[in-house]
Order: sequence, then structure tokens, then C-alpha cells
Amino acid sequence: MENTNKVAVCCMAGGYKNAFTQGVLTAFEENGLIADIYTACSSSTLIAAFAAFRGMGQLNLTLWKNGYAISQEDGGDQSRAMLQSIQQLSPTIKSNLWKPSSSRLVIATSRIITSDAAAAAQSEGAKRLGQMLLLNAMRHKTEWKDKNLESELFGTNTDGRTRLLTKENFNEVAYATTRMLHAWKIPASIENCAYIDGSYTSHFPTKFLSELKCGRIICISAEKEKVFTNIFMQEEIPFQIDGVLVDVIKPDIDLKEVGLDFYKITEEGLNIGYKHGYKKGLMYINK
Repeated sequence: MENTNKVAVCCMAGGYKNAFTQGVLTAFEENGLIADIYTACSSSTLIAAFAAFRGMGQLNLTLWKNGYAISQEDGGDQSRAMLQSIQQLSPTIKSNLWKPSSSRLVIATSRIITSDAAAAAQSEGAKRLGQMLLLNAMRHKTEWKDKNLESELFGTNTDGRTRLLTKENFNEVAYATTRMLHAWKIPASIENCAYIDGSYTSHFPTKFLSELKCGRIICISAEKEKVFTNIFMQEEIPFQIDGVLVDVIKPDIDLKEVGLDFYKITEEGLNIGYKHGYKKGLMYINK
């Protein structure tokens, strides 16, 4: 029988805006709110992994600062920045995440299911394809996604709902979930299959959470406005799943306006975003 007292914390995509999410998770950990399951997508993956083994105190904002500096060296390409962050943090993650005391971590990815789309995503024309998908997302057009992508979840323990996340495939999965085609030049694959960012298909795994029958679901979004289940913005995050209310924590300010955006940051914006996230985390606990 499922444990209906389980708490799930869902960390969504957001690029550098996820410094806000880091603030929320730090406030949670310091005040004893520990989830049974953390789901993550794209740039929230590494910080969610630390949250799963109570490691938020080991992180600081250099994760985002260093990544941004590397991306600027590469003309805005995020690939090497993400790969270096994974290389730096994965030894600590691998030493702790699979301990019995750690919470379950589930990572959302998008698997490419057609050979033509896989070839396009792994080619030099991937940036152009990514730009087309961004336009499609703004217009809520999902034809390419529906034909070529499938949402796939990787979890630290599996019960048939997820593929198994292991120490051996963690680096591949952590990179694959971040690969937005317009901004990442280096292709992503898991066990020789092509993947792209989880947010193309589902950065809020509604079906998975429904099947888990959690007692509480907390969604952390770095966006001030409406929160959607993927970047195509056709479906908003539900207010409840099978009778369980979904609490959404999001900023009261537009993070971009203070200097914290998907692929650009200022030091002031980074500090503001993190501190605002910490404050919102405390407000949630205190309510």
C-alpha cells in the first residue's frame, strides 16, 4: 500500500533563475522540511540532488557564477558550463545520494524517439531546430514534440514508474535534462540514445505524482507568472492531483528585471534571487 503521508517537492526548469529554487530548498532544509521525493528538471537537477541527501549547506552561489563565466567564454553556449558543474559536483552527489538515509530523486528528461529527429538534434543544425521549437512553444504548437519526443523519468529507486538512475549514468542524465537545443551545442545522450531538455515534454510529472499518492506536493517555480507543465504552455500546473492540493512557491518579483535570467546573471541579481527564494521558503514553512 502507498504511503499517503509522503511529501514531494518538484523543482522546475529555469536556467540561472533556479538560484531562487536553491534559496527555497536551503530554507526548507535548515528548518526541517525534508521531502520523501524530489523531482527535478533541467538546471534544478544538481541542487535537487543535494537537497535529497540534506546537502544544501554545502552549496553556495559559485555554482551559478562559475557556470555563467564559462558560458560567456564560449559565446553564450551553455554546454561546457553545465558539463563542468556536473564534473565538480557529481563526486559529492555520488557519495551521498544513494545512501539509505537519502530521499528519492527523480529527474525528468525528453527522449527523442525518431531517427530523423535524433540526427537533427545531434547535428550542427540543432540550434536552428531549437529556435524553431521556441517559436512553436510561444504559439503552443506541439506537432514536432508530439511526433518526436517522449517524456522519460529517471529515479534513484525504481518501481516500474521510472528508469533507474545510477552512479554510472548520473552524469549523462544530469546533462541530458538540461540540453535546450538553441543554447547547448554539445549533444546529449543516455546509453547511446539521444535526449534533450526535460522541459520540452514535462518538467512537472503529473502522472508520476498521481500514482505515488503523495500527501503533499510542493512545486517550486522560478517564474512569477502562470506555471505550466512544459514549455509549450498548453496545460497549467493543476491545483490538485487526485484530491491532493498542489502548493506552488514562486517569486513575487520578475527575476529577469533584477538581473537573474535563464542565461544571463548579474551578481546583484543572483543574490536578490537567492535571498528572495530563501524568504519564500521561510514564508511557506511559517504558514
